[in-house]
Amino acid sequence: MIVICSSINMLCSNLIEPMLFCFFFFFFKQKTAYEMLRSLVGSEMCIRDRLMSRESRGEVKTSSEYPPYPDVVIESPVEASISFLLSKVAGDMSEIRFRIDREHKDTHTPRRNREVEEAVGSLGRLAEWADAVQRYLIHNLGRVQVVNAVSLDLSQINADGLVSPALPRFEEREATAIEPAAGESATAGIRVAQHASPSQALLAASDVNQLLAEERKAMVRKRTAIEETSPQRTELLSAVEAWWGVVCLHMAAAHRQYCESIEYIESMLRAQLIQAIGKVVTPDDFEEYMRFHSNKIFNQAFRPTPCSYSIRKSPAHSPQGTISIESQPAQSDRIRLPIATSVSHSRHGAPMGIRLSGSTVISIGGDRYVHGCLLHKFSSQPQPPLVFQTRARQFSSFVLMLGRISGPSSFEPTYAMVVRNKDEFSLPLDLETIPSPKEFKEQICSISPEQQGFCKAFRAMQLESTLFGVVVIQVQPQLERLLNLAPDSLAKEVALQERLMELFIKYQIPSDLLAFEQDRDFQVHARDPRRIEFVKANVERIYHMINTEKKREEDEANQQAQYSRASSSSSGYSSEGREGLLMSDDESEYSDDDECCFDGDECWLDEEYEECEDLDECMPNECVNEGIEEECLDLVSKEEPSPVEPAGEPSQEKPEPERSLPDNPKKEGYVLAEEEAEEGRDYTKIPKLLETAFDRLDSEGAVRPTRIKPGELWHHTSQEALLAQPCSRWLSCDDQKAKRDEAFDLLDGLTKGGALRCENASLHVVIAATHCFDKALVDTVVQDNMNPITKVERSLLILAGTIHAASAEQMISSEHMDRITGAHQQVAAALDSA
Repeated sequence: MIVICSSINMLCSNLIEPMLFCFFFFFFKQKTAYEMLRSLVGSEMCIRDRLMSRESRGEVKTSSEYPPYPDVVIESPVEASISFLLSKVAGDMSEIRFRIDREHKDTHTPRRNREVEEAVGSLGRLAEWADAVQRYLIHNLGRVQVVNAVSLDLSQINADGLVSPALPRFEEREATAIEPAAGESATAGIRVAQHASPSQALLAASDVNQLLAEERKAMVRKRTAIEETSPQRTELLSAVEAWWGVVCLHMAAAHRQYCESIEYIESMLRAQLIQAIGKVVTPDDFEEYMRFHSNKIFNQAFRPTPCSYSIRKSPAHSPQGTISIESQPAQSDRIRLPIATSVSHSRHGAPMGIRLSGSTVISIGGDRYVHGCLLHKFSSQPQPPLVFQTRARQFSSFVLMLGRISGPSSFEPTYAMVVRNKDEFSLPLDLETIPSPKEFKEQICSISPEQQGFCKAFRAMQLESTLFGVVVIQVQPQLERLLNLAPDSLAKEVALQERLMELFIKYQIPSDLLAFEQDRDFQVHARDPRRIEFVKANVERIYHMINTEKKREEDEANQQAQYSRASSSSSGYSSEGREGLLMSDDESEYSDDDECCFDGDECWLDEEYEECEDLDECMPNECVNEGIEEECLDLVSKEEPSPVEPAGEPSQEKPEPERSLPDNPKKEGYVLAEEEAEEGRDYTKIPKLLETAFDRLDSEGAVRPTRIKPGELWHHTSQEALLAQPCSRWLSCDDQKAKRDEAFDLLDGLTKGGALRCENASLHVVIAATHCFDKALVDTVVQDNMNPITKVERSLLILAGTIHAASAEQMISSEHMDRITGAHQQVAAALDSA
């Protein structure tokens, strides 16, 4: 310990006083030792050979009495295996025996093969060893401040000027004799082992020897420069550590250069692929090609079709709207297009029960569609989002429900809406994939039977949830059946149809107050116009009652407001106030002039009813029925034929009996959900059939079942009036619930609480699967040397065969039959046997 004292004069309060400061420095002895070993490990022996060892001593100065480092520090050994590198050379270490097995199943490209992967891994581990050694020698030892030590110029420890012989260079030449480079001995050159079919594109061995010779020369020059400027071996950091630092940096640089070289070869293949096609192929381009390809390989009846359908009563009627599932391209310059699905269509399927509430279950008939959708997903590339789109035409309406198939003959609606008068709904669809059959089996193979049973039960529920259901119910035909009107009676009664929907949705008026009714004494022909007149009269009477009630409520509210203002006034009632409080009888009476008829229609009541001032007083329910019954009876009596008809003349058509709820509900279209016994296709079995087919025929396990469900935020475009501008808004969860309640109220009225079946309806069942690739599209083609078209083609055949329950011979066109049966022999055989 050394004490250094110094005298410093300080000026304080005009006095000069000497002050003494003491500085203490502590010196610690430091010793460093390391060695580099080479180990030869065999099955029965282990030989270690010391390549180099170093030991240095010095003193470290600090201002603290505590040592700057622990008393003893033992670093963990840094090891690297070079067995793979040594296995590729033979003889006197100058003959290279590295060769890529092109026939191996894992050999895809010059970069993607087993031998190159092993070489990259071995060189990578050696580079990590070199980095750890360089970090210890230069950084760990270099930060130790040794007293009176000669500093080392760290700027010289780099790999600048050194030649790396790993170059991605090819040339067209024939194999030549290998000669050592000029000025080198014969042992300095390398030789390439001769194979049955040597590559003619690689550099000749003589060129490689010249590169190695230049590398050795550069390293000699670098070492000479370091020894001339570095301290002696007695220092902690000497020329030895500096040289090994340069060697380690060169080893890491050689590894990087080798990896970049083989990556460059792969980039050349990528560039050739892009140049051959003329563009970088995206998932959108791949989907477009698969549409084109599917139309070529399948027969007309089995080709995937766009998932877009018009809603209409029959081919002879104009469509009322459309529904579609569209794919949103990633590129902004492309429009949305409907996805392609394999469709199985059946007419007049078995009734399907739909539970609207705890006490109301409606039943639907109509067409059935089963859509099989095969999506594609490439890793690191976003999957094109799907959008459910529906729109209605002007003066058209239908009810749309979205949900899942909960049983063989039951549909569970989750969302519903009434689409009418140019409404447009856009619902984003969320896609969720579950593990493929092969992945599922691999995960549960090592768990207990109880855990396997739990996983299998949960997966069965997940598979059934992949059935995405869409139900469309047309309003106009159902209204005609409900009101006992002839088909197409409401086709041109636009105002009446709009008012009927308002009564059902907004006021929830029972249909019995609106429907046409007849008994045995009063029968009207099914096409008689008096039926529609009867319904119009009922609608007018209900609206008159509603408006009268509104008027009464408004009068009561106004009177209550006037009383409130009068009671709060401290000056009492004025003459005007008293007159305002007392209403005359004329003011309290509701005039029929305020009652509005259908817009644009003439009043369809008879003149004797139009002369009445109060429709409720002059036309009660019984009177209205009697008046119309009398006129209808007169009309019937005029058309009634004589008791004896002339020979050869057709008899007059008899009036249709009353369409009230009969004793046998099914006979007239009425149905009770618990009485349905008709059998149809069990849609809940389709996911299990697909699971079995893909488990047996999808060897890679790349196809995953996919669940489809609407997103959280919807977009709605509506037009409030005929000449108004369309307005758009986003529908939240509360808005979606309001839309569902509105649709359920309308369906409850249209079906008489579930007693009347909806025949003009359609059910669309969508089951989706996603073919997943581990890499991007171009990487799949280049790195894996795989044709994704062939893989997706096989998955498409499995999906279409399950949906259509058809053989390969029935589905595949004759032009492609031989190619497909040869490429997918197992799939074709399985489809034919099924």
